[in-house]
Order: sequence, then C-alpha cells, then structure tokens
Amino acid sequence: MSKTRFVFVLLTLVSILAACAQPVTPPAEQPQQPAATEAPAQPAEAEPVKLVIWWWGEQEAPGAQQWLDETIAEYQKLHRNVTIEAVLQSTDSLIPAFQSAAAAQQGPDIQYFWGGVWTLEFAWSGALVPLDDLIPAEERAHYINNFERTYDGKLWGMGWYLSGNPMVYNPTLFEKAGIDLNDLPDTWDELIAACDKLNAIGVTPISGGLKDGWFGGWLFSILGRQNLDSEKDFMKASIGQAKFTDPAYAEWWERLNQLKEAKCWNADINSVDYQQGQDQFVQGKSAMIFGNDTFLKGWAEIIGWDNMGVMRVPKYGSGKLADTYVVTAQGLGITSWSQHKKEAADFLMFTHTPDRLNAWFKYTGVLPADDRFDTAQIDQPILKQIFEWVVQSSGPNLENFIPSMLDEQANFTGTQLLFAGDKTPAELAQLTEEVAQKWREQNPDQLQNFVNWYTK
Repeated sequence: MSKTRFVFVLLTLVSILAACAQPVTPPAEQPQQPAATEAPAQPAEAEPVKLVIWWWGEQEAPGAQQWLDETIAEYQKLHRNVTIEAVLQSTDSLIPAFQSAAAAQQGPDIQYFWGGVWTLEFAWSGALVPLDDLIPAEERAHYINNFERTYDGKLWGMGWYLSGNPMVYNPTLFEKAGIDLNDLPDTWDELIAACDKLNAIGVTPISGGLKDGWFGGWLFSILGRQNLDSEKDFMKASIGQAKFTDPAYAEWWERLNQLKEAKCWNADINSVDYQQGQDQFVQGKSAMIFGNDTFLKGWAEIIGWDNMGVMRVPKYGSGKLADTYVVTAQGLGITSWSQHKKEAADFLMFTHTPDRLNAWFKYTGVLPADDRFDTAQIDQPILKQIFEWVVQSSGPNLENFIPSMLDEQANFTGTQLLFAGDKTPAELAQLTEEVAQKWREQNPDQLQNFVNWYTK
C-alpha cells in the first residue's frame, strides 16, 4: 500500500458534490455566506425564547463541547431574546431518553441523531418535522449526506459533522513486528499474517470492546459490506426480498471468526466496553483498531501524530462496497412538539455559517457536513488522507440502513456470542435472519416505511 498522500482537485470536488446519489458530498473550497443567519440582533423587546438541545458528540469528537458552548454564546449575542440550554447525553441514554420524550411529546427542541434509520424511525413515529419549510432549499443543498435523512422527498434532519472508519495502526509496533510500513496489509490473508507477527512479539494485534454492544454494529458495517454493492442490498434483506443467511450477507461472520481464531483480538474483548477497547490502542497495548476518524485529533494530543497511521480495512470480498471508506453524517433534527421551530431552524443554520464551520474543524479536527468548509485548513497528513478517502471513495454506514432492532439483537448480541464461543458463524447468520423476520412481523408500519424507503 502506498504512503499517505493527498490529492485535491476542485473540479472533481464539484462534480461529486453535484451527484446527489453519492453517499458523501465533499466540502467545496470557497465558503459562501448564507444570508438568512447573519441578520442583526433581535430587538430588546422581542418575545423571550428558550431552546433546549439534547446532544451527543463530545464522546466521539473531543472539542465539540467547546465549540458548542462558543457557538451558543455567539448566537445569543446576535439574538438577545434567545436562551439556549444544551444537555450532553451519554451514549447509553441518548436514544432511550428521546424515546421517552417522544412518547410524552415534550423535551428538547433540537435533538442529536445518528443518520439513516436512527433519524427516520423517529420521523416515521411523528417525533420530527421536515426541514423543508424551515430552511431554504439553497441552504439545505450545502449539507453533506442528505440522502441519509431524506424520506418521501423531504429532509428530516441536518448533517452536523462527518464520521468515518479507517483502520488505525501504531507504526512503532508494526516496525518491531517486522511489518513493512511501505507495504501495509491490504488483504485478509495479510491482515492475519500481521496478527501472527504481532502475537510473536507479545503485542495484541487489534483491540475492541463488546460489553456495551456498540462495537458489534461497527464491525457489521465495516466488515459485512464487502460482498455487496449498495446500502440498498441490506434494505432489501431487511424487508424480506433477500436472506441474511445468503453467502454474500453471511460471510462476514466467518471472516470475523477467522480473526478470532488467529488470536487477533484482545482476550478481554467481551469484558470491556467500546471506549475501553479504543483506549487500549491509545495506551500502546494494541497495534491496530477498527477506528473512527473523529477521534484522531484527540488521540494525537495524547500520543502524537507520529505514533499512529491510518490504512484502509483489508479486503476479503469483491462487492463494490469493499472499496469504499465508511462515512456517515451525524446530525440534528427539530422536534414536532417544539414551540419555537423557526428559531430552532435559525440556530441550525447559524451552526453552518463559515465561521462556525471553520471553528468546528479547529476545535475537533473533524470534517463538518457542509461543502462550504474551507478545506485549505487541512494541513495534517493523516487528516489529508482521510479527506482524500471521503472525496474519492466514500460509502454508507450500513447500520443506518437496517432496522435498529436488527442492529441491537443481531449485530450487538451476535458478536458477543461469537467471541464467547456460544454460536458458530452459520448460527449467527441464522440469528440475523430470524431477528429480521421478527421485526417484520412485529412492526408492519415500519416495514411499510422501509419498503417505501427502499423503492425510492
């Protein structure tokens, strides 16, 4: 595999941006100022407005809290009648808390959502309003990955920042194990051979944590894609027009088991949670992780950029998705019960003004989900490589295109069962198919929404 490089051609960017069918639209080089959010401050006698935001993201993009605090302060200077309260949610409480709020029809005005089904399931239940009547079309067109939040021709949320999944490695440990940094593993056999070399020097090859389940969904999205061509293939199986026991869908369980049998993973993978598994890499206890590019800047502040590198996930399959870099846009939506929808929309637009987009990257090192971001700021080689992958070969996060029940009861649980030795790969493929069947039987309304989503 070649050394890290960065290629940025403006005409290529523009052409990708114009292709709305593409999963990710790369940021354009020249920022444009949306007039709607640059109005003068509200008059002192304007009616008081309080907006409540429930959000998540500091856990994934360290620096987000500082950016949000500053953004709220800047917005409130312009709008003296508006008070904004931001409440950071934990990973485990993010969805349950909002489910309770939706049931009671009270809670935040603005809510954080992961993409795809994690947004649309709440749109289908009536907890969200579309942004089409609140944010001008010319403004919405600048947001990246709108396809994840579009249903029935309407946009049900706004992308905030991009989140992708490289494989991150420790170059020092690779060199100690005799792994050539100029020829990184890019096939499955080469990955297993690298595990053997690292085990030989007493280093855990790959670390992860499955105790809280979330990493199991990551593994599905990163590994389960390799034999298929589109997110539509996974929607197709979810609605019963294909089976998760079919070889193209089931092989990833075999491949994950190969890594387990080759002792590629930390022995305590089922006993530590997602964050603890990532921390083992930062602590120098493992040589690789299936990582998230949103963590890179924060990790660099701890261990230094020289102590990590990024590579594409090694391949075993030949589907079109095998050559893509997993990217999603994490986002925000406006609740149906909010009494201040217009003000909430105005604040969302303010977060996408050029100053706020550039400040976001400054604080987090994470790409904002807007094509007006000034890409000249990307000067760190690893982040340039990430940007190149986003521009040239982005692909969908598959967790966003299957029912959340399937993710939780098949991917989360299934990976735990595999590493515990309680289920074989074939049994886990069957478990996935059974969960999909159960979801279809128990949720006919959601099934119909999924069918509509799949066919459009």
